[in-house]
Amino acid sequence: MKKLAALCLAAILLLTMSSALAYGPDAPITIKFWHTRGSGAQYDTMKGQVDAFNEGVGKEKGIFVEEIYQGDYSAIMNQLYLATASNEQPVVCINSTTRYPMLYDDDLLVDMMPYAKASGFDIHNVLFSMYNVIGDDENTMFCLPYIKSTPVLYYNKTIADEKGIVVPDAPTIADLEEIARKAHTVDANGEVVTWGFESLNDFTYYQGAFLWQLGEPLWNEENKSPALTGSSMLKVLSDWRRWVDEGWCRPFDSTNASATMQEMLYQGKLFAFWASCASMANISKYMAEAGYELGVANFPTYDPNNPIVPIGGGSIMLVRPGNNEEQWAAGWEFINFLMSDEMVAFNSINSGYLPVTISVGSNDTMKAFWEEKPIFKIAYDQLPRGIDQAYPDFPYNSELKNNIQSVVSLLIQEGSISAEEAVEQIKADNAHMFPDGM
Repeated sequence: MKKLAALCLAAILLLTMSSALAYGPDAPITIKFWHTRGSGAQYDTMKGQVDAFNEGVGKEKGIFVEEIYQGDYSAIMNQLYLATASNEQPVVCINSTTRYPMLYDDDLLVDMMPYAKASGFDIHNVLFSMYNVIGDDENTMFCLPYIKSTPVLYYNKTIADEKGIVVPDAPTIADLEEIARKAHTVDANGEVVTWGFESLNDFTYYQGAFLWQLGEPLWNEENKSPALTGSSMLKVLSDWRRWVDEGWCRPFDSTNASATMQEMLYQGKLFAFWASCASMANISKYMAEAGYELGVANFPTYDPNNPIVPIGGGSIMLVRPGNNEEQWAAGWEFINFLMSDEMVAFNSINSGYLPVTISVGSNDTMKAFWEEKPIFKIAYDQLPRGIDQAYPDFPYNSELKNNIQSVVSLLIQEGSISAEEAVEQIKADNAHMFPDGM
């Protein structure tokens, strides 16, 4: 039924596009764009893109984009359902690929393929690892990658050089343990001066990649959980708890964990952490202002022969309920503009997010930037071994992630349960997601 509805809508859209649109330079249309990029380099980059569109293509065609920050992916998700019920919805929005399937299943999105074909957009120029989601194939396209990332290992190279620590370009987990122990520093009273390492609690992103590396992902295409019936979940949780018990790994904070962690890096109080490449522009800027050199290495792996990295971040899409064909056509003009090599390069250079198209890899501006600042290319070079954190499609993705992270807090922050107890708790909390057994 969804496929039939999409085909019917596509036919209507093609008819609409073949007729004259009501908007134009003398009768402009305003479309709302909801986004997650609220401050710092992220906001400046997004605002630069919106302004470039409004002053160029938008002005020429009579389209004005109004950007509206709505918070994180979860906030946008919640607000979108409320807004479509009250006719206050945007035309264009961003959301994560982990939440996108819910929007797709609830018929909140527009198939953009007719617009893509009419405008000559090459879907094969989109990096497949970022396009491999439900609803996107040769015939339909409900989202496009926009702000995508792989994680990297950030570290204080100044401290590393002072201590004679050599961080491998492609570290293993064993390498991480060794360098973090060497970097960890305490004073004469036993108080920590510099923590060796810290990890955030983002299980389907960082820790989820480790499960893939160990050959037992959190879920598979058969809606089973090899990680929970095998040994990989216990291995990852046991190691993390051991790192904290050994004293060199700092437990994550209950609130503002990412901001606190980064601030400690700038202050020399934390040696290393892994985080999204999307933070690279801000981190490199603030490290330089603090008088430190930033080091960046590949995301660590348990298995050098299987160095899988997660691909996360947000995709961009057109919102269906409450909008009309002209609004969708105008929204596509904006999305098509963002997917041009010039804008893809602009987005990556100024924020740290990954380029999302194949052709931008040979773009002169992008290549010159990478040559000048090679640390920004590390995340991109990881893409051939990347797996989207929403792959394969699993209907309980977000709920499973949240449930696991609650248990991880008991294990890592409070230390009130063991790794073995954590695995059993995770199994009990999420058994309903696997009706045919894990």
